[in-house]
Amino acid sequence: MLRHQKTQSQSALSAFSKITLVSAAIWLLLVTGIGWWISQTILKAQLNNLAASADYESTTTAHVMDRVFTEMSSIANMVSGHADVIRVAVRYRTDPPGFANLTRQERAVQITRDPLVRKVGDLMNGLAGDLRYARIYMNNLSDDTVTASNWAESDSIVGMIYTGRPYLIDALRTGKGSSFGIARLNKTPSYFVTSRIDDANNEPHGSVTVKFDAPDVATYLTGRHIALIVNRQGRVITSSSPEFMLRNVAQLMPAGTVLPPDGEEELGETMDVRAISHQMHENLWAIDGKPYLVKGRPLSGTHYQLFTLASLEQIAPMQRQHFWTAGFVGLLGLVFILLAAQVVRQSALRRQDELYAANYDVLTDLPNRRAVLVELDRLFTLAKRTRQWLLVVFIDLDSFKAINDTYGHDIGDKFLIEAGRRLSEGLRASDMLGRFGGDEFIVIGQVSPPNSDDPEENIDAIRNRLAPLLIGIYRFENCSFEYSGASFGIACVDPSVSSLKSALREADQLMYADKKLRQKTSRTKYRE
Repeated sequence: MLRHQKTQSQSALSAFSKITLVSAAIWLLLVTGIGWWISQTILKAQLNNLAASADYESTTTAHVMDRVFTEMSSIANMVSGHADVIRVAVRYRTDPPGFANLTRQERAVQITRDPLVRKVGDLMNGLAGDLRYARIYMNNLSDDTVTASNWAESDSIVGMIYTGRPYLIDALRTGKGSSFGIARLNKTPSYFVTSRIDDANNEPHGSVTVKFDAPDVATYLTGRHIALIVNRQGRVITSSSPEFMLRNVAQLMPAGTVLPPDGEEELGETMDVRAISHQMHENLWAIDGKPYLVKGRPLSGTHYQLFTLASLEQIAPMQRQHFWTAGFVGLLGLVFILLAAQVVRQSALRRQDELYAANYDVLTDLPNRRAVLVELDRLFTLAKRTRQWLLVVFIDLDSFKAINDTYGHDIGDKFLIEAGRRLSEGLRASDMLGRFGGDEFIVIGQVSPPNSDDPEENIDAIRNRLAPLLIGIYRFENCSFEYSGASFGIACVDPSVSSLKSALREADQLMYADKKLRQKTSRTKYRE
């Protein structure tokens, strides 16, 4: 019974260990699942916020740039309609013969002698200064610059012949022209907006151009995100971030909107632009290895596209932070589970050790006196109910003191252990062997009521099984001796007419009687 309880305790501990491992695995899976869900929810919200922010900035920047280009066009129209400008245009409608053979400086000296030319130039200079334009200038039908806002400066463009410029050609043909290009003198990327100069009879006499340098236009591209103005070939002509300026991002352009080179400007260095496939959001792009959320829209009244790039570089650190946070929570919970499991396990082991110490003999690992009496009480009640008889066997190891005195207590202890082992081999499955104290052992069990023809049948059977097991040679590391056996007191009682106490007393008395008889007839022999 006690062995079964011990096995059950060990099985319970093993099951508890499995439960602990399963709990730890479930906890880690739970933390992983919830952590992933929270991370994805935060990521989606972050992407939606960035998309809303980029969309707002895109709308705002588009309105600003529309105003900028509209203002440039309005200024060009206003200046081209000014009376003095028309007078100068009519006066210098075409270059005189041989004018093209002069140097720019020579042409400038001749033209700027005219007070009206200087007056119109001062008008243009005032407007350019107020509006932060790079330059305002007037060309005649020979593409010669007649006057400009910088006419009085050393780097004046007066006298410069701009033959073949598309924005001048378009203005003379349709009334207006625009272009983006690199200025010939200072090599600055600039926007050019041109209006034709017509007289009262709508006869063209030249054009007025407003030049706005791209670096100055970039100051209007304010916001937390990167803004790009891209021409029809995909070249970035203005950017709030210098690393994009004059490079090519044609892959961002809507399908079918990219035009081939027009021969005027270079396409620019191509950037590595790749779409990022993501289940939570579209319009995600990697540009030169950096992730962006991109919003694009055309600028009204122009051939340009505006792109707003919201950087996603903060997403990776955020996801790493989520990973480490989930890992920390998972580890913290795992430590708690393992510590709690260890506390419970230690408590269970301590309880098991206490139970074992209370019911088992430390030396022989057999049930002790207390455990035997508890089991004996159970068997007595069971035997009474099932009409079986109770078997009680007291076994006293004769001459044990002599063994201790001769070979020492260590050998004496080993002798007790070996005696218990030998007795165990003679037990039935239902019997229980215990150490009753000192050199005394006890066997208890149930037997069938004795046959009236042989009332000692049960007693003789147990004696014949157990007594010979103790007789013989005992060999240990440094000695061996022959042992002649032990004294047995075997009581087989009917629980319906006897008590448990009387059964114990009877077995004890029978054991002492057997001991006296053995002392008269034999002597224990020792042999080293």
